[in-house]
Amino acid sequence: MRVGKNMHRFTKDQAPDCGVCRFKAGCFYSKLDAQAQKAWGALKLGRKFAADESIYNECQQPLGVYTVCKGRAKVFSTDDKGQQMITWIRHPGETFGHIALFSENEYFCNATAMGDTVLSFVEKKKLEEFLAAHPKTYTLFLRKIASEMHTLQLKLNDTAYKPARAKVAQALINAISFKSKDTSTPAIHGIKRTEIAEITGLALETVVRTLAELEKRNVIKRETKAIKILDYSALARIANPHAAKNPHTQDAGK
Repeated sequence: MRVGKNMHRFTKDQAPDCGVCRFKAGCFYSKLDAQAQKAWGALKLGRKFAADESIYNECQQPLGVYTVCKGRAKVFSTDDKGQQMITWIRHPGETFGHIALFSENEYFCNATAMGDTVLSFVEKKKLEEFLAAHPKTYTLFLRKIASEMHTLQLKLNDTAYKPARAKVAQALINAISFKSKDTSTPAIHGIKRTEIAEITGLALETVVRTLAELEKRNVIKRETKAIKILDYSALARIANPHAAKNPHTQDAGK
């Protein structure tokens, strides 16, 4: 199987050092105690993926869990007509593949690298041994799964009730690059209009029209390889128009 081949190409010498990683604050690793961190660092492997390279495929058996160390990973399903629906875009510090692994089911989706990407990998047997030695880690995985189920519920609500421009605005906010998050002009790199359509479930024509409208209103500026957000506050209001009326409303991307 292709996944098996990919797994065997993960090596110890390619595993990034979690201790110096700039994304570790938002990573599963940061929530481990010192002893568990040391054990996790000793057992994980690493590998570089080229843009659009397959990480795993639908209907294959999961062999372990992955963490994005650099770049992004796209998790998506494809129908019999070849149309894609993106379920997740996994950013640096995010672990994925765990739901299929713990459910002991085949992968329901595909995963590919978005641009040059570095992943770390922990093989199933090693993970089981790690969990047995560090049982408190089970709680972290349970919270992660519960949080993701909550996020999926919010996504379903958005699909049913949010207008098209709100869906596009939220997709843009979720795709802001790590480097530019806290700058005056946040930017989105490496995401295509077709991928925004696949994330939101909208027709490509609707996405193109909505982006043009946002640019006309000086909310965003489209460039050759990026989309710059000129007015983040306006984009956030468009993404969640009822937030001001309901202080308990949460962003779908959280």
